[in-house]
Amino acid sequence: MNSPGPEPDDDAATERRAWESAARACYREIGVPFPERVVWVSSPLVGAFAAPIAACLSTGHRNNRVLESVYRAVDDTAGESVGHAVRAAVRVAAEGAASDPVHGAAATALHAEIAATMAAALASAVRDVPAREEGRNVPAGVLNLVADASNAAVRAAVDAAVGGSRQDTIRGEVRRLWRAHLAFQRSGTWLPLVDRFRQDAVPPRDLGQDTVAPLDEDGPWQGAAEQDPARSAPSGWWWWPFLDFVMLCPRPAELHLEQVGEGARAVHRPHRADGPTAGWSDGFGVYFWHGTHVPRAVIDDTLTTDEILRETNAEIRRCAIERRGWDRFIIEAGLEQIGPAVPDPGNPGQTLTLHDVPEDIYTTHVRVLLCTNGTVERDGTRRRFGLTVPADCSDPIQAAAWTYGLTPAQYAGAQRRS
Repeated sequence: MNSPGPEPDDDAATERRAWESAARACYREIGVPFPERVVWVSSPLVGAFAAPIAACLSTGHRNNRVLESVYRAVDDTAGESVGHAVRAAVRVAAEGAASDPVHGAAATALHAEIAATMAAALASAVRDVPAREEGRNVPAGVLNLVADASNAAVRAAVDAAVGGSRQDTIRGEVRRLWRAHLAFQRSGTWLPLVDRFRQDAVPPRDLGQDTVAPLDEDGPWQGAAEQDPARSAPSGWWWWPFLDFVMLCPRPAELHLEQVGEGARAVHRPHRADGPTAGWSDGFGVYFWHGTHVPRAVIDDTLTTDEILRETNAEIRRCAIERRGWDRFIIEAGLEQIGPAVPDPGNPGQTLTLHDVPEDIYTTHVRVLLCTNGTVERDGTRRRFGLTVPADCSDPIQAAAWTYGLTPAQYAGAQRRS
């Protein structure tokens, strides 16, 4: 039995068959019958709520008042669309579930057993997968960053909805089961196992202009399987196995990367300046600024200057300032100007200003040089941008010279830069 909803297209159906075949292999490896109910959820967030709720219901805990309080908390925390998806997934997963509390308790306990033994089972199940298969998808570092960000976002949502002092049965089980499951679902052998069961190649999809195009044969993405970055995203790391049902989450609908460097030295990292870097069909997504996981408010640029200054995480502070733009942030934060504005010798007609940056903004004390781009933008304007320089730079010329590795005298005689 599968979850209700629109029929997947051919590519999605191929992907689903691969995930389900991999899940069956895992159950087979530990000698447990594969459940009849296979439930597909729209995002890791939906599965994180729906799986433990359904598992708890199978133990005989059916206090409707408590259950509705959990659903309301999900609505309030994750939004009504996610709440509706959670309810639908729970209905499918719990349909026909045993009402015998002893049987239900065994079903819930099996979850921990699967979690404890899955690493060995996966290693056995993929023992004949060529080693080259494991390294041919999106770089592992990127997958880890996106997976960690998704787990952090889900953890925060789960804690907000079911944490705190109200540890009734269902709320407590949601937290306990989800947290117990987290460690094993990050198994590095799961993706190659899924890849082994792909029957057909999935053609590339247009993921938007921010997505890096595939590299040549010598790049980190090789072969047809690498043509679509989202296809190799860590969706296989989000699944929830139980005795009565198994839940699986599809790959992200979009995954945006940026290339840093050229040729053989090129690397890729998650980044998007105008939306979620990795996003699922129900609106759940995670946000990155040049490889750093940030809250949505950083990308949406909705933080106030005071909120940016009060942010305790130095990396998030830095990203928020970069997203805002130093030209705006300097004015809004009232950063002290060091000396007067001076003409830029390397960019005739433009000026340089140097500003002090409070010591708690970065991990080390720095100053910022505000300068103007040497080339004209498409709209005819010149972009103002900030460069951080050592705090011992005492004037704009010295700071500008430092950015080029020159002495102040050398920079003063520089030609117009491009």
